[in-house]
Amino acid sequence: MVLIALGLGGAGCDFFRELESEPGATGTGTGTDTAAGSTSSGGTADAGPCEIAVDDRCLDQDAVASCDPVDGILREVDCPAVCGSLTNFSCVVTGTGQHSCWCVDPGENKQLTCTGLESCLGGCDLSQSFECADKCFGRTDATTIRLFGALVHCAETACEDACREVPSGCQACVDAARTAGESGCSLPRAVCDDDRDPEEPWP
Repeated sequence: MVLIALGLGGAGCDFFRELESEPGATGTGTGTDTAAGSTSSGGTADAGPCEIAVDDRCLDQDAVASCDPVDGILREVDCPAVCGSLTNFSCVVTGTGQHSCWCVDPGENKQLTCTGLESCLGGCDLSQSFECADKCFGRTDATTIRLFGALVHCAETACEDACREVPSGCQACVDAARTAGESGCSLPRAVCDDDRDPEEPWP
């Protein structure tokens, strides 16, 4: 898995709160876990200056707008292009508030449904390593990964303003949007809930 961390973000409150860009997690890392700060692949630069608190954000599930704190230039990055042969799970907010593409390696067989993937990832301590998350993603296919990624993106986007205005209520907002489909996330929540194992009969 590769976590492409770009710029510095704002609220940093989300389902994957433990995702951090720490000094020990940057560069090449170990195994398949990498947090990279490069925007050289799949990125375009807009004329600055930009504001980190306002401009650094997920444009959609597959795109990140990152405000560089050094040169003040806003860069837009295409997550699928950056992920290459891997699958872009979603643009996510890390624990530090940075917005990132999360590139993962799907498994060959679908063992986990969308809700199964949600449960599996919820049991991972991502502050320690990505090994647990890698195993979860490796137990399902790219389609299921994208389904859950759409739900995560919806929840974080729906609560973006609320998280910025009232940080203490951020997690509750994101959790309600993701688990209960509140704040306009009822459709991706329903799609995730309806995802079935290939061998599971429809009711």
